Amino acid sequence: MKTIIEVRGSSVQALFLIVLSITMMVVDHRFQHLEIVRTNVSLALSPIRYLVSLPSTGGNWLGEWFTSHTELLNENEELKAQGRILNARLQKLEILAEENARLRNLLGSSRKIADDVIVAELLSVDQNPYSQLIEINRGSSDGVEIGHAVIDDFGIMGQVIHVNAQSATIILISDPEHAIPVQFIRSGTRSVAFGRGSTRQLELRYLPATADIKIDDELVTSGLGGRFPPDYPVATVTAITEDRVLGFVSVFAQPKARLDSSREVLVIKPRQ
Repeated sequence: MKTIIEVRGSSVQALFLIVLSITMMVVDHRFQHLEIVRTNVSLALSPIRYLVSLPSTGGNWLGEWFTSHTELLNENEELKAQGRILNARLQKLEILAEENARLRNLLGSSRKIADDVIVAELLSVDQNPYSQLIEINRGSSDGVEIGHAVIDDFGIMGQVIHVNAQSATIILISDPEHAIPVQFIRSGTRSVAFGRGSTRQLELRYLPATADIKIDDELVTSGLGGRFPPDYPVATVTAITEDRVLGFVSVFAQPKARLDSSREVLVIKPRQ
């Protein structure tokens, strides 16, 4: 009996709650009296909902952070690689610009020369205190002959001493075995400039102590001997030493041509 009474009591309570719920729903739907209560309840439950969703939200945030970090690292590496490539290309462009400037200067010099010229490039260099030689990529098939003078866009470099069909060997004016007839522009004094095994210095020996020579005097080819055409720049006087016992002076001069750096040269073919 007691059990039956308890069951009936529970049913009555359940029925009451159902009726109450339906009544509240109808009242809320028609009159919106419970909106404030619902808002306050929702506000009170917000922290709980945030805490419940925190693991999932934190996991997503960390995943996105690691993904973004990895993408940024990869993008940074790609940009560094592209920067290195662009820098290498820029250096190449600068080298090409310098080479074009040298060629323009060289061609500009060729226009000022009355003789025929052959444009050539260096193939190899053999420079030491005992030998100052270079090889160019023009030979007998291009009209190069032994004895032809060779210049760059600054001055005399040397002369051809050996010729093949496709190449030629040049002895520089700085070679210890080489001598070139020169003349001082200012005073007209003639002499011979000898190589000393250094691309930065020539020597004029046994000049009279009374010779009119000064520092910074310019030397050009005199044309004597027939190997070098006259009036081509050769060197600039840098030092003068006097031997008072013998009564002679020695003159040291720096070549005008870039003997150790020029890459393009002109072979002069004297007109008959």
